[in-house]
Amino acid sequence: MLSRQTLKIFMTITNVLFFIIAGVMLGIGIWIAVDKIFISDIIGTDLFNAGAYLMIICGAVLILISIWGCLSTVQMKRMYIMIYFVAVLVSLIMLIGAGIMAAAFQGEIKSTMLASMRATLQSYYGYEGTRADTVTHSWDTTQTLLRCCAVEDRDYRLYRESWFYKTQIEQGVQRGEIKYVPESCCVYTERYQQYVNLKTCQKSTHMAPGSDTDRGNNPALYYTGCYQAAVNFVKGNAEVLVGMGFGFSVILICGMVFSILLYRRITYDFTPVSTRER
Repeated sequence: MLSRQTLKIFMTITNVLFFIIAGVMLGIGIWIAVDKIFISDIIGTDLFNAGAYLMIICGAVLILISIWGCLSTVQMKRMYIMIYFVAVLVSLIMLIGAGIMAAAFQGEIKSTMLASMRATLQSYYGYEGTRADTVTHSWDTTQTLLRCCAVEDRDYRLYRESWFYKTQIEQGVQRGEIKYVPESCCVYTERYQQYVNLKTCQKSTHMAPGSDTDRGNNPALYYTGCYQAAVNFVKGNAEVLVGMGFGFSVILICGMVFSILLYRRITYDFTPVSTRER
C-alpha cells in the first residue's frame, strides 16, 4: 500500500505533467486556429474548426485543473480531492469525444472534400461578396502554402469554369492577356522571394494553362492538384488531435487513480465530537 506522502508526490508529478501537456495542447490549438483553419472554407466541413477550438478549451481547462490538483495535494482536504476527481473525469469524457470526432473527421474526408473543393472553386472563386471573398482567399492560401493548383492533378482548366475566368471573358480581355489561373497557382521560389515567371504561368497559350491540349510542360505552373495535398494536410492535423487526446487520456486516468487512493488515505476534515459522558 502506497503511503500518503508517496501519493502526494505522485499527484504532484501528475499535475505538473498535466500543466505542461495542457500548455502544449493550448498552443497547438491556437496555432491550428490561427494558421491552419483557412482550409475549412473549401473542404466542406466544420469539424476541423471544432477540433481546433476543442483543443483550446481543453488545454485552458486542464491548466486550471492541474493548478487545482496541486492546491488539493497541499491542502489535503477530501472535498478538494473529490472536486479534482470529478473535473478530471469530465475532462476525460471531453477528450474521448474529441478523439471520436477526429476519427469521424478522417472517415468523412474523402467522401465530401473532392465535391466541395470543386464546387467552391467553380461557384465562388473570383466572385464578389463576403462569402466569395473568403473562399477566394482560402483557395489562394491553400495553393500557395501547399504548392498546388485547382483540385486534382493537371486540373488547371477547372479555372475556366470559375468567375475568375468568366469575368475576364465578359470584360472582353484579349486572348493573349487572359489570365487562365491565379497567381497562387504559380511556382514561387522562397530563395529569391519571387515567382518564377507570372506571365508564362498565367497567360501562356501554346502550353498549359492556355492550351486546350496537355502538350509541353510549363515550369512556372503547379501541376499538382490540391485535393490530395489537402487530404494529407487535414489527416496530419487530425492525427495530432488523436495523439494528444490519447496521451492525455492516459495521464488523466493516472490522476484519477492517484486522487482516489489519496482520498482514501486522508482522514475526515472534521473532528468527531465525543458523545461519552464525563
